[in-house]
Amino acid sequence: MRKPVILYSNMWATLLMLGLFIVSSLAGSKTSFLGSTNRSLGTQNLSGKVIVLDPGHGGGDPGTVGVGPTTEAENVLAIAWELKAMLERAGAQVIMTRQSDASPSAGTQFDGQRNGQLAARVATSNRSSGQIYISLHNDWNDNSNVQGTSVYYYKSQDLALAEALQRALVRQTKAVDLGVKRSNFYVLRNTNVPAVLVEIGFLSNPEEASLLAKPSYRLEVALGLLAGINAYFAGEF
Repeated sequence: MRKPVILYSNMWATLLMLGLFIVSSLAGSKTSFLGSTNRSLGTQNLSGKVIVLDPGHGGGDPGTVGVGPTTEAENVLAIAWELKAMLERAGAQVIMTRQSDASPSAGTQFDGQRNGQLAARVATSNRSSGQIYISLHNDWNDNSNVQGTSVYYYKSQDLALAEALQRALVRQTKAVDLGVKRSNFYVLRNTNVPAVLVEIGFLSNPEEASLLAKPSYRLEVALGLLAGINAYFAGEF
């Protein structure tokens, strides 16, 4: 018959060895573990990519001021920061056309010019090593019942990115799918790389205006955009 002290000693030794094994396994397979995490989050195709995020408006231009508690400029900047953090965790480099509530043209050669704010955004993208350009906005309609998300493109090279983002956004947020549309927006027409303009919800719609003011919903939007960017670089579109 074994003495209790020997039994306990063996038990603690076993637990200690098990603990060391787990720590050693985690340390030895850190890359594999992170790779698995990236796959589960849909980010395995983002490492090394360079992405330009363009939160619309800013400074003296709040964008749409709708029926909710926040403006378009505030909403899209918050979403851009959420997305930036996710992309960087996946190994991507992110360039922001503005990082605060300020006009992108402030202090630049474009300050005071007609379309100066838009020109500054395009210049930031075209002077960078960015591979794609994503402009973030909220929409408005005189009919307050209209709601949903849409993505605009202009050049033929933009279409695949627009389709990837629209599909992923609708899947993640459960928003009304207003589709992919072609439009001659300044920032789409003048950027050198695949570029899209994302209209995330309507600030004229009480439900969406309320949602867009919530950090939890902004996070869902960012997750949808993340999945769409990953799908685009995976060549799924």
